[in-house]
Amino acid sequence: MTGEQLRALFEQVRAGAMDVEAALERVRHLPFEDLGFAKLDHHRAL
Repeated sequence: MTGEQLRALFEQVRAGAMDVEAALERVRHLPFEDLGFAKLDHHRAL
């Protein structure tokens, strides 16, 4: 997730288009995504 995507997520929460729990679920896997054979660190762009 890039900084811009994270900002858009926060904007959705602020606007009421997404609740906090849904937003937490989207970022819960940051900063890593486990693919089984590798862990990707998507947070480097932040």
